[in-house]
Amino acid sequence: MMTPKLFKSVSWLTILYLLPVLATLAFIHRFGVNVPFMDSFSLVGLFHKIALDTATLGDFWVPHNEHRMLVPRIFIAALAFATNWNVKVQQYFSVLLSILSAIALYWISRQQALKNQNTHNWQHFADIITVILLFSLIQYENWLWGFQLAWFWKTTCLVFAIALLQYPPKHRSLDRGFLLGAIFALLMSFSGAHGLLVWVALFPLIWVRSQASEQPQMQRVLWILLCVGSVVLYASGYQEPADNLDRTYVLKHPFEAISFFLVILGRNFSTEPKSAIAPGIMILLGCAVGFFLFWKQHHHRAELAAWLPLLLFPLGFAAMTTVGRTVLGIHAASASRYTTVTVLMLIGLLHIARICCQRQPWRLLYGGMAVVFAVFSISISFDALEAGKNSYQDRTLGKHCLALIEYLEPSPSDCILKIFPDPNPVKNLWYPQLKQIEFFEFVQEAEFSQIPPKPYGLIDNIDPGDVVTLTPDSVLSLSGWSVFPGRPEVPEIVLFSQDDRPAFFAAALVNQASPDLVEVFKMPEYDRARWQVSLPSGAFPEGITSIRAWIFDGNQTFIPLENVVQVSR
Repeated sequence: MMTPKLFKSVSWLTILYLLPVLATLAFIHRFGVNVPFMDSFSLVGLFHKIALDTATLGDFWVPHNEHRMLVPRIFIAALAFATNWNVKVQQYFSVLLSILSAIALYWISRQQALKNQNTHNWQHFADIITVILLFSLIQYENWLWGFQLAWFWKTTCLVFAIALLQYPPKHRSLDRGFLLGAIFALLMSFSGAHGLLVWVALFPLIWVRSQASEQPQMQRVLWILLCVGSVVLYASGYQEPADNLDRTYVLKHPFEAISFFLVILGRNFSTEPKSAIAPGIMILLGCAVGFFLFWKQHHHRAELAAWLPLLLFPLGFAAMTTVGRTVLGIHAASASRYTTVTVLMLIGLLHIARICCQRQPWRLLYGGMAVVFAVFSISISFDALEAGKNSYQDRTLGKHCLALIEYLEPSPSDCILKIFPDPNPVKNLWYPQLKQIEFFEFVQEAEFSQIPPKPYGLIDNIDPGDVVTLTPDSVLSLSGWSVFPGRPEVPEIVLFSQDDRPAFFAAALVNQASPDLVEVFKMPEYDRARWQVSLPSGAFPEGITSIRAWIFDGNQTFIPLENVVQVSR
């Protein structure tokens, strides 16, 4: 019977487990934007073929850069057609996958605690910190990028395979756990290039569990054969992209490669590459200690084998990424998206230490290490809020511009650049396909109105009649305000045209603080009615150009703001 004291304890534990999950959901709710971003556009052709019933297995199998994403493509396509490609649903699906991973990790540690009471201490403490790490907002890039659910899927496959392989039935060569674990390893292998590392990462666990079998060599040999078969199948028909980065760079610059590798490992402790190197070294030493303990502590070997894959998989990933990305410079190593993999190392070290540090003073050392992991994870998560805010603004602007893509003209300041680095395929290839399958709402047949009698706003940082002279390296800064007179709302974006052409070369969000307008119009809703934009000199032709600002009323009409700015280049 559950006593009030036990009920209160369980309630507090439940809250501690749920808080990181709820924080991540709130983060996605606040900063997630329902718009395709970067690699997501590569899926438009697949969706178009599915809609036309012309898709084949080859369309799912075709590489994306160096990745075969067969399984994630199936997930994403199913979600896209179920939600009219609501990208934000993919972001929430990443959270669901992480919840499944957290449950599997809890089950692993719980089973170990039940089978060995000597390691029961600190179990809830370790599991709560595991959840904190697993849902850390340091992964903000992947949380806010629906395409990246593939990364969370690989984590789920890995921990599910560990859970299935952890405890074999004695005296059986093959068992259900081995077969199901191999299935998850296969699913992971065809979810991205580093998914193939699963076979190596799980091999220590296979080695240990096979010792309980009547024929211990069978599982090991079969596992190696599955590994070789997966690699051969993955590589069949593969052609390296013509624009792939130079992978021999690491051989020519070994010290840069070492720094790059260490920054990937230490990114969970610092956003600055140079200051992440020292934590990277400490993590690497911690992994070495973990391998040593696995080799020496025979009485804990079965339990430690379950956590070694969480060290081996990120180490292999960091090495693979170092070979492929060092050429981009050390700052590329501090990408937020890599932490979705490397955070597993912290979880693995946390539980290895939990198993081995059961006596003083090691228990105290373990507690300190766990608290450091949690504190750094939480503190850097707060830093992610600013990155989330910037991401939200950029993608919101990109979303509006994608909807108005028929009215955008080529320009170095094209706002489509906020969601994809090359506007041309977006406009000429993916936009017609999205329009045909009705996966995004586009503005069509909009009208350009004359200057209205009531002021809808203006450019107010440059006096009318002034001509701004630009040099090739200069940047033109424009700012102003815009409102809907008499309506308790403000426009979402302001657009800019040249020489009154019915097309726009730049845009900006209307979201700057404007207490002066609240006072003038007596409308508290106008508290964020100002905007600001910086335009490179290359956005203008030589000679004198007139710039006019416009707003879109949401009802198929572009409304011009009052004054015109002239620039000379």
